[in-house]
Amino acid sequence: MVALLITGMFTVSRVFHDDPCDSALPFASELGLHLSDDDDVVSCEWQSSFPDSSGTVMVRTASHATREALLERSGVTEEIDRPRVSLNDGPFREEMRRPNLERSEQVYIATAPNGDQLRISYDEGVESGLLLTVRALQV
Repeated sequence: MVALLITGMFTVSRVFHDDPCDSALPFASELGLHLSDDDDVVSCEWQSSFPDSSGTVMVRTASHATREALLERSGVTEEIDRPRVSLNDGPFREEMRRPNLERSEQVYIATAPNGDQLRISYDEGVESGLLLTVRALQV
């Protein structure tokens, strides 16, 4: 009887489970994602956990120009590392490193004042760079 109840609860939860896009898209939009009619949502994933949740939205753009427009509308900028280094045990100084110049995956980031982050990435080797991975991270 218990096994039947558990199986029934699992089945009901799967049948009535919300589409992951119902959670991922609004959260990404809150963080700045602005899609246009030229952008197609391919799939969504939503990971709900306490205290952090995250969503992933796969978006296909129509062209390189529409991809660049999406990045601009969404307010993301190129990922930049600023490590602090010391030479010969001297004073620390900050260096700027642009990882996008060193790899095929291009990553763009916007961080909200509360630390939540919107990350949009693509690889020119995957669908000519027109398939974007949008991650909305609650921190």
